Amino acid sequence: MITPLGILLFPTCVFPHAHARRDMEVMRSYVISHMSEGISRRKIEDIEKVLAVYNRKVLTLEDSLVKSCKRTVINLEVVENEKSKEIHHLKKKNSNLRKSCEASEAQVKEQEEEIDNLRSALARAQHDALENYKASSEYQQDLYAYGAESMSVSISLTKEWISTEHPGINPHGFDRFLARRRDLEQVAEQGQAAEQDGTDDHADDPLQGEDGTSQLD
Repeated sequence: MITPLGILLFPTCVFPHAHARRDMEVMRSYVISHMSEGISRRKIEDIEKVLAVYNRKVLTLEDSLVKSCKRTVINLEVVENEKSKEIHHLKKKNSNLRKSCEASEAQVKEQEEEIDNLRSALARAQHDALENYKASSEYQQDLYAYGAESMSVSISLTKEWISTEHPGINPHGFDRFLARRRDLEQVAEQGQAAEQDGTDDHADDPLQGEDGTSQLD
């Protein structure tokens, strides 16, 4: 039995004559074409199998990639939301801090103004207190007492100086003057004390008027 492979391998044995050789060439071309088609079909089938496997892998990878992309998009949305909330929180905190700083600055200015006013009031109060003291009878009494004390000390020192430097001079007159001064000072102190007691008594009397007269008169 002549097979296509035998025709292809042993053409002269199958077709020994010249016209047979032509037929053999035709047959050979047909066989080669037929075998090429078979080989091509097998290769195409193999390629299709490989492509099918590849397509399945590609589809699997695409599915995985799509899922990964979806997860990435979801994660990005979550991160963006968190960042947006954080930015909103920071803006609100910044606004509160700015308002707090402005309020603190306003309080500092108010306190500085109050301190300046208190300083001015204290300076005026000191000046007014000094002027009122100078215009009061208390100042006159203190001035008189200071002058009297200074005079007594001066006279005592003068007496000691005369006794030391001029022992022949009798300083008895100074002693009488000092005694007289002490008597006058005692009388003045008693009068001030009596006047103060009378003022206190009138202040405690509910029937005493503001002008010092009795409300029963």
